Amino acid sequence: MAELTLDDLVIKASSHTPFFGVYLASHGIIDSMCMCHASVGCKVKTQYHLVDHDGIEDAHNRRRYSQFIDEDLIQGSTDQLEDEIRAWQARRNSQLVIIDGSTPISLQAQPMKPVIKRMEEVTGVDVVHVDTRNYDDDLYAGWAQTIGTLLRRQEWPDESDANADEVSVLGYPFDRYESDNTANVAEIRRLLWALGFKAKAIAFAGERYEDFQQVVDARSHILLPYAHSQAKVLRKLKRTQLKTGLPMSLAGTKSWLTAVGEHLGVSEARVQAVISRETQRIKRSFELAHRKLRGKKFAVFAEAPRAAGLIATMMEVGMVPVTVGVLHFSLGGRDAVQKALREHHGIELPGFVKWVEDPTPAQVIALGKAASSRPREGRKEANDLCSEHEGAPDVVGFEHADVAIGTTIEREHLAAANVPWVEFGFPSENHHCLFPSPWLGFNGALHVLQRVMEALEKA
Repeated sequence: MAELTLDDLVIKASSHTPFFGVYLASHGIIDSMCMCHASVGCKVKTQYHLVDHDGIEDAHNRRRYSQFIDEDLIQGSTDQLEDEIRAWQARRNSQLVIIDGSTPISLQAQPMKPVIKRMEEVTGVDVVHVDTRNYDDDLYAGWAQTIGTLLRRQEWPDESDANADEVSVLGYPFDRYESDNTANVAEIRRLLWALGFKAKAIAFAGERYEDFQQVVDARSHILLPYAHSQAKVLRKLKRTQLKTGLPMSLAGTKSWLTAVGEHLGVSEARVQAVISRETQRIKRSFELAHRKLRGKKFAVFAEAPRAAGLIATMMEVGMVPVTVGVLHFSLGGRDAVQKALREHHGIELPGFVKWVEDPTPAQVIALGKAASSRPREGRKEANDLCSEHEGAPDVVGFEHADVAIGTTIEREHLAAANVPWVEFGFPSENHHCLFPSPWLGFNGALHVLQRVMEALEKA
């Protein structure tokens, strides 16, 4: 404790713990219920962002609380927990119950196997407990552990009995029932179908639990970065798997198709034919984006995999990164972003980029203050920055950004800077999607660039 400073106690975006991540993961299965073994205070701490983020499906009614008191905690009683599961599973006809323990429960290491056995006998549905450590990890760690827990719960046949033309995709960061997520799921399935494979089970896709359970029918399993940590579960199950980057940006989507195709035994000719057809289809739109956006400077705020994909997408049309804020920490920081850019997207970042990792609100606000104190015409000193980065200063900052992309949280902290903003990621409380709005795959790259163009048009 003597080594702690006040900075260690500051609330950050990453202060959402695995407790919230388990809830977010459960939200991606339409007929599941998240049963929180927690006290009353946890409600307001964790529900607010998701309720405002998802404009389609209710977030609060599919999450219940045991509302234990100190006496329950001391005695290790689960009576209230079991009463709530019985009542609400039947009321909502939930086909999966996920028990999510708060910090006192995780510290107590209270055994849940007897509870699970009793509740499965009473309800007739799968009941699981995602065992997390809320004081060590962030929300994406809890999100990933939910996938691992559900994989272990399934009845797995011999792998030789699995369908050779079927794969599962694990690690899509589903967070709301709007047309950005549904379009991404459709894009993943479209790309895999072009290679000759079906993806019935995607974790998570906002579909039913019985759809996820088809994961056992897949001959191979594709792990996106958000689920890389659960590769160990598939290894123990002796299942064929492939860890990939995100199919994001043009180069990243090509890399993803190439890696997946090689893993699944697809001929190189077929993979290249798919890539050629797709790039030819979007060629003129991409050229338009390049003409409109080349030389524009941008800032990105996102967790590592998404940050790398956004950076690559915008640099592919000649835009120039000036600030990168890597949010949360379980998925990596600056090194993880640079590695993904180099190995998956084929891009090297210029040395003048300003980085902030798992930033505090004060750090983000400071970026905005520097920008707000500088007139926009005063930012022209960095206008010679281009995709070749010649003649650039050693370091530039947020004050040089023509446009920024990130979540509601960073948008609010940086509002005073008056920089055009593309709200993206979790949470996005102001931006909602009525029409298919992907950010994955070839279609996703175009849509991201279109949103950036629209933000600059308003400016």
